[in-house]
Amino acid sequence: MTMQQRIYDLNPNAEPFYPQNLTVPTPKTQSRMVYDRKRTQIQQKTSKSTYHRVETSIPFPKTIEEAEALHITTVMIRNIPNQFRFDNLLKILDDHCFEINKNADPEDWSKYNIVYLPMDYMKHALERRMSNLGYAFVNFTTPAAAFKFYKQFNGFAWNVRQNRKICEINAAQHQGKESLIMIFSQKVFRCKNPDFLPILFSAGRDGFNRRMSGISIGIHCIVLSYPCFHSLPRIVEVVLCHDTIWGELETWV
Repeated sequence: MTMQQRIYDLNPNAEPFYPQNLTVPTPKTQSRMVYDRKRTQIQQKTSKSTYHRVETSIPFPKTIEEAEALHITTVMIRNIPNQFRFDNLLKILDDHCFEINKNADPEDWSKYNIVYLPMDYMKHALERRMSNLGYAFVNFTTPAAAFKFYKQFNGFAWNVRQNRKICEINAAQHQGKESLIMIFSQKVFRCKNPDFLPILFSAGRDGFNRRMSGISIGIHCIVLSYPCFHSLPRIVEVVLCHDTIWGELETWV
């Protein structure tokens, strides 16, 4: 018995039934559908993520004596123009140290040894745009060096076109080189660019040694996603960590 005969038995006055022609999506269309759905999932997860939650504001000490008593060496720089890249931040730090140190006793030089400028991973991955999250962490080698940076840049107006942010310098929640290394070394950074990781300059940069290179801190993992259509459409993610395959994760779509 055909479908039309069944419908006729139920309702003799029913309109004739004509099955619709179902269009089978091509592999290219399927790939685009999977990509669009995966992009939406990533954006939804990112909007709810607390991975880059900004720290509570901790006022920086108002005097150098207080900074030394509390041993404040790590600053949090807020309201950084989003178009700034890591090299831009290094130049600002190097220029500052050079001006402070050029007429100072070498024993009193300002130096910094850890810099971390968090970047927007999703914007870089999906839109191929470099954009930071508007804040950074810098560890200086002495409280005096941190205080001098605070005095110069707290309330500083960035000279950036179409961006009139006012810089704010706070004391970071986690203080000191050892503390930052311990925290960053246990963190997994799921990004393609290793330059997005915190950088350690073991000997410290002072404005005169701008060619000094640093080493990244943290676990750098690259996630490669590709569509698979062997059965149900799904996204297969291959996680690469330090050039070693960690494993293969499947996300059904």
